[in-house]
This record gives sequence, structure tokens and C-alpha cells, in this order.
Amino acid sequence: MKNSATFKAINTQNKIAVSLILTAVLSIGSGLTFINNSAFANSLNVQHKSVKDIKPVPIPANELPPPLDEGIVFREISSGGITGRTYQTVLRNDGLLTRVRIGDANDSERSVRRVSLQQLKQFEKLLEKKRVAKYVNLSYPAPSGAADYITYTLTSKEGTVQYNDISQDGLPKQLKSVVEAWNQIKTNTQSL
Repeated sequence: MKNSATFKAINTQNKIAVSLILTAVLSIGSGLTFINNSAFANSLNVQHKSVKDIKPVPIPANELPPPLDEGIVFREISSGGITGRTYQTVLRNDGLLTRVRIGDANDSERSVRRVSLQQLKQFEKLLEKKRVAKYVNLSYPAPSGAADYITYTLTSKEGTVQYNDISQDGLPKQLKSVVEAWNQIKTNTQSL
């Protein structure tokens, strides 16, 4: 009788262990975090800053992308995340929005879309109005301990600013409005 109870207890413990392992694997695979316990995080010496506490740092000159070519209004370079891929999205002054994956030898992920000239002019006015020049060559880094985030490097005629999907909520209001307008342009375009 005692052996049967011991076997059931061990079997139950094994089921719990397997369940926890599967939960961890599935959570990590899908990009979800399955542990949200500050005591556990503190025991691992992981320190998370509030997104609002993130202070911009200068982007080193050797890490800045080249200035915009003639005819280009805006450029986004996104890199990182789970896949680690790098994409470049360019808005031209004729309304063409082109997205390519950097390093894609056969150019299979290229997409070309059209932005209305009205949207283009509104975006250009927004860039001027929000005075993005005061954020030029600044990076809003991810909090320490963050992983699998995507870094966005935005370049306008004024210069370059960098942030990531984790620090986006901590951007200054003027810069955040530019990012939101840019994201709308990327999603509200017509395929060619």
C-alpha cells in the first residue's frame, strides 16, 4: 500500500514537472513570458527600468546610417527580434514605399506600395511641425535585461533617431506622434 502511494506521489510530481517544462518551452517558443514574479526576477539580479525612466543616449557616429539619398523622404531600418532579420523601408517623394530584407540575395521579400500624395504631404508637415531635429542622433535603449526586441532606426532629412519596440512607450510625445504616423503610413498603403 505504501509503495502505491509513493508511486502516485512520484508520478504526480513527474506530471507537474513535465507540465512546467512544456509550458516553458511553449511560452518561449511563442514569445510569451510565463514567469511574472518580481521576487524570482530579483533573485536572478534582473533589473527592469520603467519604460518612462529610459533616458536617450547619443548614437555613436560610426553606428549612424548614411544620410538619405535624393528623392527619399524617410527611411526605417528595423532589426532584431526572434528572427534577427533586418528590413529597410523607404518612403520616396513620389509616394512609393519600398520594403526589402537586407541580405535577401534573391529579393524575395521586396514589397512596393503607394502612399497617397496627400498622406505624404501630411507626413512631411508632421515631421517639420514636431521638430524632430532635437532628437537627432539619439537612441532610446531597451531596459537592461530585455531580449528579443526589434530596434528601429528612423532617418529623416533632419537626421536619425533610434528606439525599440520595448522603449516605444517611453518616447517623448512629439517623437511618438511621428512614430505613430509612420506606422499608419506603413499599414495604410496600396500594393502595386
